[in-house]
Amino acid sequence: MKRSRALLALIPVALTATLLTACSADDSNEGSSFECAPEGSISKALEFDGDFGTQELQLATETPIEATALERSTLIEGDGEQVKEGDTVTAQFTIFKGSDGSVLQSQPSTLAIDEESLLPWALQTVGCAAVGDRVVAVSPVSDILGEGGGAAYGLEESDSLVLVFDVTETGETPAAPGTLDPSELLSKAEGEAQPVPEGLPSVELAEDGSPTITMPDGVDAPAELTVTTLIKGAGEVVEDGDRVYVHYRGVIWRTGEEFDSSWSRGAPTDFTTDGVIGGFQQALVGQTVGSQVMSIVPAEDGGYGADGLVGMGHEADDVMVFVLDILGTAHAE
Repeated sequence: MKRSRALLALIPVALTATLLTACSADDSNEGSSFECAPEGSISKALEFDGDFGTQELQLATETPIEATALERSTLIEGDGEQVKEGDTVTAQFTIFKGSDGSVLQSQPSTLAIDEESLLPWALQTVGCAAVGDRVVAVSPVSDILGEGGGAAYGLEESDSLVLVFDVTETGETPAAPGTLDPSELLSKAEGEAQPVPEGLPSVELAEDGSPTITMPDGVDAPAELTVTTLIKGAGEVVEDGDRVYVHYRGVIWRTGEEFDSSWSRGAPTDFTTDGVIGGFQQALVGQTVGSQVMSIVPAEDGGYGADGLVGMGHEADDVMVFVLDILGTAHAE
């Protein structure tokens, strides 16, 4: 998910940022093609428990951590290749809530290093790194998500975010997928209804196509990622790396309550299949435009992890249920 969706959306964006200039001469990563965010006393003093590249990284610095502006520091200096414009960077990305040090998200991420793919704060942080670096940024929530943008994730306007990138690999960026005009998209899933296996949630569709998801009585959620096609469309096949346009609703199995929905926001959304959680990627790649797919996502199998769920205000073992309408797909140009 992306933009106003879950915190996975903090990095990839479809809007272009301002062109960045070269790093200042006193930055430790000379030769980078991007302006680096300034180092500050807060970012420089941060400490963490956990090995480089691990998904179990923990914040060891006393909280609360309160930043007034974006700061960036390299806490571990690698000896690998310098990141440059046009690269694709693989990094273990961990987000902490500055007020209490809780983990909001921790997962491997693949980032295209260019101003059209990354928000300025991310470009100024990762664009100035080298392979083997642990780069940390700290920033007020509003500087990352915009004024009021943290409310969707249980964050106060006064909160700060601590964002850690353990850069493990870099390479050339593959061709980017294209985009579709809204007029080229379906308004909802269209195709042949498919039978739903017993024990899975039922889905009732309103006239506009928006789904109501109802959990089965007395049935435990699946322990593994479970993907079911509800409607089989006749359009193009979604390929790995495509930009996919979807309408979706997400609910928690335990409560049946909605926690995220493009239907509720009144507009479909788009993302690349390699920039979202596994529960989305595996539900979409290989499907056809016009299809409606249900993806049941445990925390540790295609989801946000236990810490990520807790940081979003859920229980550590909650299972997410998504119903996604595939409205269009754009392949790499």
